[in-house]
Amino acid sequence: MSEHVFTCFGRYILLIDEYDIPFITIQLASWSKEEKQIAQGVLKLLFQKMLKDNKHLLRGLLFGVFEIPLTEIGSGANNIKDIRMVPCEESDIQGNILSTSHPHSGSRLDALTDSFWFNVNEIELMLDSSAQECPRILDHKPAILKTIRDWYNGYYIGRFRGKYNPWSVDSFIESLCNLLNKTTSNKADNVKRIVNSAAKAYWVTTGSTSLIEAHIDRHRSQFIRLAKRLLRNYELTKVKRRDGRRSRLRESSHVPLVSTRLSLTSFDNDQFSEPGMLTLCLYAGYLTRHLSTSVCIPNHEVYQVWLQLFARAVLGTELADSSTNSERGALLSEFWQGRTDLLRTLATLSHCVLSNHKEYKEKDYANHVANTIMAVSRFGVLTHPKQKSVKVSHVTPIRENHAGAGRCDYTMRLYSTSNQPNQFGVIIEFKLIPDAKRDDADFHRDLSEQALTQITTKNYDSCLLGCLERMDIGMAIGNNAVYTVSSLYKRSNIDEPWHEVSSLKRERLSRTWYQLFYHI
Repeated sequence: MSEHVFTCFGRYILLIDEYDIPFITIQLASWSKEEKQIAQGVLKLLFQKMLKDNKHLLRGLLFGVFEIPLTEIGSGANNIKDIRMVPCEESDIQGNILSTSHPHSGSRLDALTDSFWFNVNEIELMLDSSAQECPRILDHKPAILKTIRDWYNGYYIGRFRGKYNPWSVDSFIESLCNLLNKTTSNKADNVKRIVNSAAKAYWVTTGSTSLIEAHIDRHRSQFIRLAKRLLRNYELTKVKRRDGRRSRLRESSHVPLVSTRLSLTSFDNDQFSEPGMLTLCLYAGYLTRHLSTSVCIPNHEVYQVWLQLFARAVLGTELADSSTNSERGALLSEFWQGRTDLLRTLATLSHCVLSNHKEYKEKDYANHVANTIMAVSRFGVLTHPKQKSVKVSHVTPIRENHAGAGRCDYTMRLYSTSNQPNQFGVIIEFKLIPDAKRDDADFHRDLSEQALTQITTKNYDSCLLGCLERMDIGMAIGNNAVYTVSSLYKRSNIDEPWHEVSSLKRERLSRTWYQLFYHI
């Protein structure tokens, strides 16, 4: 083929897209180290024939997400110049961050990297052009620009900050035009509803997170810690933006990046630790640079991906998928009634993703339940049913990770039955079920009652200042066993003492529910 092209047209430029995919496929394959090395050897010969030994070739241009060191695998492709969208070392990004207000505002390679993705001026030109088919876009242009910025902006490409995802922006504008042309109403509320419905994940659905998902199981605890930090930091930054407090506050909301080196050609080292996972997500577009030594979630589109990955790591794939479709306010509604059915189910089934139960302590189980609650809360199960959207303020964890430390294990402030924020408090006290007692239901009940009594005797409710409703939960938890008892309290104002809801107290004593789950 190469010889035929040369005969017809002369020396040519070879374009290879996604040249890193074969190497990723080898990494994900369930092969032995020797088999992977053989497969990599085939790729080495292929690139050697295409690039080094090809006398008909003028130049080659390779595109990929991850940098594959072709020279290190012996392909003979030695004269390669890397053009990185992500600066690989701190020295690459020293100097001023260049403006993205005008296309091609840099010089040399900077001008090339600025040619990738959209800047704000190009977004405005696209909207102006789309107005020829949908004139109402111009009437609501500021609101549309804000939505595009929240969902698809925030990328740091080369030395350029403020880049927009081109595929997502183009798909959003196309969808928005179609929706606006189907309705004749030009009321601000109706148009806002249409804009919000058009804003969704586009780019992230065109690819796969399989490379990331394949290593979550191997580094589950590290990934959960990493995802919690990234999600909370993004949500915190979003709240600060909403309140108008920016700049200095935002500087604290990013995760340090230890390294930007990632090897997909080595099968000996375990590079998918937390630093390796950060680098992996950075190159794949699920994180972006902030200044020189930290990374963050760039926008709301990618935020949705991290929600799914975090839920998968905490709950497992099947339970995570069902949680995304759970009824709004399902868990909160149960709490209002003093029930813990869904909480027990979540805590029990989520144990399927855990391992090494024999080494777990009370704190480990408590942390996992806390992670489970936060994972499902982001899908709206703790949101007030009357709320139109899931907001960060719906769940305010006051204390966590205190299990076994002589303090209240986990406390939340939620919306009350009257739709008042932070006026319904939930206190959970954990007790560890020893392996020798995991089949003893009477022991589990007594242990749960001890935990419930401890909440009252140690005045753990003192941290719920301002709450008018409260639920105490005593949870006995161990190796695939969960047992809960609960009490519900109310008061008319913050100066009154708490009064337990008597009917629910009797129901708790007569209908305490037990669930034991075994691995199949």
